[in-house]
Amino acid sequence: MSDSLQIMSVLGVEIGSVNTRAFLFDVVEDNYRLIASAIAPSTFTDPAFDVGDGIFEVVTRLEEVTGRVFFDHAANLMMPSQPNGEGIDRFVITTSCVPDLNIVVFGLLNEVSLESGKRLAYSTYARLVEAIGINDRRPLNIQLDAVLGAKPDLMVFTGGAESGAKRSMERTSELIVSALQLMPRERRPKVLYCGNSTLAGKLVESIDRFTGIRVAQNIRPSLDREILEPAMEELGALTMEKIYEKVGGLQRIAALCSVPPRLSNQAFHRVIRFLGQQCDPAKGVLGIDLGASFTVASYAGRDSSILNTFNYGLGEGIAALMDRTKIQDITRWLHEPINDEEARDYLWQRSLYPQNIARTKEELSLELAALRQLLRLAMYDLNTRTILPPTGFEPIIISGSALNRTVTPVQSLLTILDGIQPLGICPLILDKHGVLPVLGAIAEFNPLLAVQVLESTAFTNLATVVNIDSKARYGVTVMNARLHYPDGSYLDAEVKQGSITSLPLAQGMSGEFEIRMLRRGEIEDVAITSEPVKVRGGVCGLVLDARGRPVKFSAKEDVHRARMKEWENLLGTK
Repeated sequence: MSDSLQIMSVLGVEIGSVNTRAFLFDVVEDNYRLIASAIAPSTFTDPAFDVGDGIFEVVTRLEEVTGRVFFDHAANLMMPSQPNGEGIDRFVITTSCVPDLNIVVFGLLNEVSLESGKRLAYSTYARLVEAIGINDRRPLNIQLDAVLGAKPDLMVFTGGAESGAKRSMERTSELIVSALQLMPRERRPKVLYCGNSTLAGKLVESIDRFTGIRVAQNIRPSLDREILEPAMEELGALTMEKIYEKVGGLQRIAALCSVPPRLSNQAFHRVIRFLGQQCDPAKGVLGIDLGASFTVASYAGRDSSILNTFNYGLGEGIAALMDRTKIQDITRWLHEPINDEEARDYLWQRSLYPQNIARTKEELSLELAALRQLLRLAMYDLNTRTILPPTGFEPIIISGSALNRTVTPVQSLLTILDGIQPLGICPLILDKHGVLPVLGAIAEFNPLLAVQVLESTAFTNLATVVNIDSKARYGVTVMNARLHYPDGSYLDAEVKQGSITSLPLAQGMSGEFEIRMLRRGEIEDVAITSEPVKVRGGVCGLVLDARGRPVKFSAKEDVHRARMKEWENLLGTK
């Protein structure tokens, strides 16, 4: 590390809806590394109603783990670090601990500015409860009732290409003002204006008399151009203001932070955007953060990026998941049959006590089945919103404690594959500590730390997966493959339709993979030639998945469950 770069220790805290995590980063042998992490229950609800208690508890546990001292005798965080090694130099906070928020979007054309406004709303921790455009056929009084009935905490007002659509924007402004006038002053939502900039002054003046309003760059400056990032920053700031109002202690502690506290989803998206700039130009990076209350999906390529936040998860978010899915769509992923009512009761209990850990093999299997369906639902929503490209991803990065608690790498791998069902040749990476959001916040003032930790062992390369799609009958050999190792040796494999298996290839090791198709089939975006394909290994090796897309289920339940057991056995689970 260059002597000209300031070496600093950084303490990062992620405040979740269930747990609060702390991470210590420092320099080890001229490189930044994740030194240690700790976890404690979040305390924004009863009896404390103050996030400060959870932060103090988790940092105290980090002191016990590392043997270092972070607090002085008055229990204040020591900043900067002292010559004797006590204290820390920088402190950051990210949070996904967000109160229930409703958002209403106002735009013009449904397929243009209103659609962009919806995409903006999907990026934050809020429920989109109403969207109104100029093509809305409801009478004005019904539109007004809909806005009042939505009880919005935030409003997004967009529309109009630059220097256009003045009259329509003014009419929409009048609707917003009418709604604000009918609301009690203390319940009026904040407004984000991100439309035609030439009208900003006039429209802001009409709204500013009734509530706070922020202005961002026009998200749809022309019919064929969409720019969401600046407005996402402003919407995130408005969301943080709501969090400060409703989450005790956060604004007090914010004064200690090196940068203001950041929303976890936006910090997570910052890292995915950076990785997207380094990826294959024909593909992109997909990142998914599985939380208790929310699931965050971030996609980034060389030229575009998008952030989506869904209100379902494997904690309080189970309620929203169950509203969107049948219990049979979850239980079909179980190795052993279970009564639908028992499965439903366990998941509802899990939503009430999200901090609990599965105690039995059956409970763990049910949680992993729910995670599969949660990922399937997220991918369905992303595809419905036409956000994702038709090609595969390189890589897919998964974060979240649900895949890091009491599960093996093979179980994590199968859960991700069954849920996302990627195409082509795709590396899968697991953020085993849930550190990505904190790295996104740290990158604002120390990008070198974020990059070096991303390249460290803080992340697990689960496997590179070769996804083979064929119409052959189950059990028919569809491909012969040969994996060449760096030392000149090789290993042959016969791939049968409906199977999944792995070839040993250590994490970080490179190899060359030869493919010879025996039946009609394809590997997305891979030309089947005599030239070998370069691949990298993971803890589960090189995985060959010939189960098809979507994964095919046998009509006979006992046959299907036997196949699921076989899939795990082929990948090495005992």
